[in-house]
Amino acid sequence: MANVLIAISGSISAYKIADVVSELGKAGHQVQCLLTKSATEFVSPLVLETLSGRKARVEQFGPDVSGTEHIDFARWAEVMVFAPASANLLARLALGLADDLPTTVALASEAPMLIAPAMNTVMWEKPIVQQHLATLVERGARVIEPASGLLACGEVGMGKLAPVATIVAAIEAALRPDRVQDLKDERILITAGPTTTAIDAVRYITNHSTGRMGAAMAEEALRRGAVVDYVLGMDKGVVRPVAPRGAESRLHLVEVRTAEEMAAAALARLPGASGVVATAAVMDYAVAAPSASKLKRASDAIALDLVPSTDVLGSLRQAARDQWFLGFAAETDNVEEHGAGKLKAKGLDFLFANEVSKLGAEGQTGFAVGTNAGVLLSAKGARHPLALGSKAEIARQIWDLIA
Repeated sequence: MANVLIAISGSISAYKIADVVSELGKAGHQVQCLLTKSATEFVSPLVLETLSGRKARVEQFGPDVSGTEHIDFARWAEVMVFAPASANLLARLALGLADDLPTTVALASEAPMLIAPAMNTVMWEKPIVQQHLATLVERGARVIEPASGLLACGEVGMGKLAPVATIVAAIEAALRPDRVQDLKDERILITAGPTTTAIDAVRYITNHSTGRMGAAMAEEALRRGAVVDYVLGMDKGVVRPVAPRGAESRLHLVEVRTAEEMAAAALARLPGASGVVATAAVMDYAVAAPSASKLKRASDAIALDLVPSTDVLGSLRQAARDQWFLGFAAETDNVEEHGAGKLKAKGLDFLFANEVSKLGAEGQTGFAVGTNAGVLLSAKGARHPLALGSKAEIARQIWDLIA
């Protein structure tokens, strides 16, 4: 069993950490809680002490605090978890400040860092918050993505603290002896993100994909020792994978826009790959004759002639020799049935089918959200339902099943 240090900041979701502490204790882990002063406004240290069996600490100075206590905590921890991590805490961690007990311990610790953000959607989407988070990821931190749903303020959107089960699973994964290197001899070709098709010189059609699931699959493959050739369809809001520390040289990123460009880039890299992970949301249709100039607004309706675009996955499968294939299917109805059909029609070894929201609806799986759920199907008839979790956790489970 392991030593888990949990740093709690000021957020209405802080009370949920009591359940995280309880679950970790049931699993046999030793848990030490550190709180910012604002966190004590939302959760009682006494509750955390009772569940962990260790005094929850808040003060950095005082008669009962030794001058090296922050060092002792830093050395004791096998993993350090920031949950919930407020926007303020993210900023202080990114800047390397040490103005309270949690941030001082963080600066002294060499343990793996997990961050579970929680805040209002507008705050979460601010570029400066995302910049701070990206800085921490670049330094090796792993993010337990927030969920989308009804927030404490009454608004609906991204920013809810990840589910307790997801946080616990991420902690357990970080504690595994690293780190399983079951993909060390593999070179994985991954397609991700959306593709676009031009209407005219300034307009185009695309879909809602942000490439989050593909990025999660790539990052987990890199952690397991793989070399990753990553062909990413670019558009506004697309997420690029961030290689874990020490794995930067094993990530080869190629950015494309159209289905034709994606197919060409992927086919060029197929011969060196041992396996293919096709997460990309490729446009099934392309505008037959895009205008070279900007089309002017008119009062009459116009019609666009759409023709089938390049079948990227089909092209790769047809050109393959002995590579294995994992496909993804995002469906609005009859998810498993349609997924099984794609698995067979494309001649894949595995396929992960998940639900996306219908037009006008919101959900916790699919495009532009940090969580996912679905079923992993295999050509041999096996099915593995995967419960709702962060896309990083879903990626870990998928690799566990197929690696």
